[in-house]
Amino acid sequence: MPHLAAAAEAVWERRVLRVHYRRWRGEVRRELCPLGLVLKGGIWYLVARVGISVRSYRVARILDAELLEEVFERPAGFDLAASWAESSRRLESMRFQGEAELLLSERGVKLLPMQFGAVGAEAAAAAGPPDDEGRRRVVLPVESLPVAVHDMLRLGTDAEVLGPPELRSAVARAVAELARRYGAPSTAPPRHDTPSGVGAKG
Repeated sequence: MPHLAAAAEAVWERRVLRVHYRRWRGEVRRELCPLGLVLKGGIWYLVARVGISVRSYRVARILDAELLEEVFERPAGFDLAASWAESSRRLESMRFQGEAELLLSERGVKLLPMQFGAVGAEAAAAAGPPDDEGRRRVVLPVESLPVAVHDMLRLGTDAEVLGPPELRSAVARAVAELARRYGAPSTAPPRHDTPSGVGAKG
């Protein structure tokens, strides 16, 4: 990660860091007052002040970084842990746009924390009792419809989407397209029986 060292130096020396940063909406340039680094789920985040706001930036999305000579004053009483927790809550509330109702196999329930982090762990903990097939009903927060479809496909055959209807339909279309693309047969494959007389004795 090429710019982690520069970010750490900026935090340590309280120097302004000029960055070229890639957001999902496009690239931006910012001058940051770095306040701390957080390692979460194997991903480094830089917590920094921009103007009067404190924001979090994924270090891996910094395309270029320049450590300036300008120094800044760290806000009095700044608490990195509290700031990170508040930032995480804010991002989570902005990130999720709805909920998906699922039926999951026991394996699918176990996959939730690994694939969806804290929200997956919470959903797994609140899962309903197993039905006759051993599947459990789960409510999982989801993002936009395209992202939610991708997330459901990651669960494979361990999940069935019950709702909302538009998500179930979108997943069904995606599965049908995958079946078409990979040439899944619509009927059982033909049997390859040994031809009559082959291998027969005398």
